[in-house]
Amino acid sequence: MTGPERAPVRAPDALAPLFAHHPQLLPLLRDARVGLQSLSGLTPERVELVTLAALLAIGAPPESFYVHVTRARELGLPESEVWGVLEALAVIVGIPRLVNAVPPVAAALAAVRTEGKSDDRP
Repeated sequence: MTGPERAPVRAPDALAPLFAHHPQLLPLLRDARVGLQSLSGLTPERVELVTLAALLAIGAPPESFYVHVTRARELGLPESEVWGVLEALAVIVGIPRLVNAVPPVAAALAAVRTEGKSDDRP
């Protein structure tokens, strides 16, 4: 999406036609997300881990994983915690959800590593 981002996570390109139809929708959704996350009392890092868990649980598209894995790493979360979300939920969500999630998570982690952000905390 074009224009300055008011929130740290960019809108998926797949939603561009909807936002073109209703330009006021994007800022409304962002404001709601930022407001609700603020009310939650969770740190931005925890919000990203919870988001990854939810994406895994609903079988989200690869682009969603990419955006949130990248954001998690930008916030300083180690790769081990990103993988830990998938590992912790494997039995709950099942193998088919893992099969869908692992490739985009691995691709996002590799992309972040390529950009020089591969420092993984123990």
